[in-house]
Amino acid sequence: MQIVKGDANVLALTEEATMTIEEILAEPGVPEGSGVRIATAVPTTDPAGNAAAATGLQVGLAAGPDDNDAVIEERGARVFVEDTAAVLLDDKVLDADRTGEQVRFSIANQPS
Repeated sequence: MQIVKGDANVLALTEEATMTIEEILAEPGVPEGSGVRIATAVPTTDPAGNAAAATGLQVGLAAGPDDNDAVIEERGARVFVEDTAAVLLDDKVLDADRTGEQVRFSIANQPS
């Protein structure tokens, strides 16, 4: 794993995750420099309008990293990790399962 910017212990990628992200970024119409971004889910509000805590992580395609994102590059795979999410992903590994056009990412503890 090569860290371009950010904390070296943020997140590792499995071979499957690396290949899947490479394929996603190579699809037509995906701008050069894009990556998969992992961020905390946007906080929601309850019916009374009170802010609630973020309830998980969201993954999506991004044209580039935000200023405080950690940037992980492995071969042609680029992952941008929001600084808040990076705390949750310390010493974790990102895996991917691709079935047809659907991709499911999962996060697990790194093996000892």
